[in-house]
Amino acid sequence: MLDIHSHILPGLDDGASGIDESLEMLRSAHRAGVCAIVATPHSGSHRRSLRTPTIASALAQLVQAAAGDPEASAVGLYVGSEIMLDPGVRAALDAGDVPTLGGNTRFALVELPMLEVPHYAEDVLFELAAAGYVPVLAHPERNHELSQRFDIMLQMIRRGTLMQVEAGSIVGGYGSVAQECALEMLDRRMCHFIASDAHRPGAYDSLVPQALEAVTARMGEEVTTALFRDNPAAALAGEKPAFPNPISDDEWRGRDRDPRSIFEWLKGRRR
Repeated sequence: MLDIHSHILPGLDDGASGIDESLEMLRSAHRAGVCAIVATPHSGSHRRSLRTPTIASALAQLVQAAAGDPEASAVGLYVGSEIMLDPGVRAALDAGDVPTLGGNTRFALVELPMLEVPHYAEDVLFELAAAGYVPVLAHPERNHELSQRFDIMLQMIRRGTLMQVEAGSIVGGYGSVAQECALEMLDRRMCHFIASDAHRPGAYDSLVPQALEAVTARMGEEVTTALFRDNPAAALAGEKPAFPNPISDDEWRGRDRDPRSIFEWLKGRRR
């Protein structure tokens, strides 16, 4: 697994409380088969939110602290941020105030408030895509409104936004509504990445292995590899992942519901 969403940097947000917990998260990630992690502390366009130099400095300190630990140092670390979406995000990205995934790509991890989809959200996401960024929406299944509105999600995807589902949502860690949405996103080709959103070592000890098993059982090994490894690797390389068109509401109502049958597109990736 290559994890593009993790709150592993110590003391910056509601993630790791200190360097010891960050190191334990790295060890847990290594044991779970995670080869690399993008550190994505909460940030935003507001000038008082975390900025790129602070995030990069914290990442460098963690890399240095992990250097003498065989398990912790086996996991690669990349800079990033989880940016609260608002009308100022493009300006903050253009200025380099907040880092994209990996720091040198155009993939920007953004999040919405948990209860609703703000009135400006679709326009800002489209503005980012039109400016050459690839917005990656973190945990859409946990947004109360979006989890019930696949039509809005479909419009976002068609206008250039990619969707990152949380491992914990797939296995019920955030309740039945988020789980049902996450599973339907898989079935409807609306999930492009699966990540941990880890705040503590337990995400790697339990939720990630459980999600890997669940997605493999539901979708097959090729889809699992794409969502957990290949698509994240492509994003970090600055390349847009290969993925199928999402299934619209009309198509969804009339098609075969065997989840694996809708991912025959993966065969085409090898051609």
